[in-house]
Amino acid sequence: MRRGGIRSVGEEGAQRVLLFELADPGDLFRLASMLPAPFVNYSESDGTLFVALGGLGGTVSVYFVRLREKLSARFVHVNRLRGTYQFGDEASMEPNVVNVEILRLKSHNLRLSG
Repeated sequence: MRRGGIRSVGEEGAQRVLLFELADPGDLFRLASMLPAPFVNYSESDGTLFVALGGLGGTVSVYFVRLREKLSARFVHVNRLRGTYQFGDEASMEPNVVNVEILRLKSHNLRLSG
């Protein structure tokens, strides 16, 4: 079922997956910067960046964006004070910057089309 940018996937009794398509990659990077181990998953084959978060009752929330261009960087440097981000190949040592690692996936089975 689709309601705005949210879709619920899964059968009754199975693990429930909620899909949230974000309009701006910056929102996904800021969300990832708040994780204890900040990272985003990147699928070059379909140009999708996503973060999956487990919740209560076995519900998994997947936040994702589709990119128009391929990513080559290994990190996203998120300045949490200013709310800005930039890409880099090495971790930043700047204060107020959280390094979000970009994990490159060989494959995934999320159905994010539609």
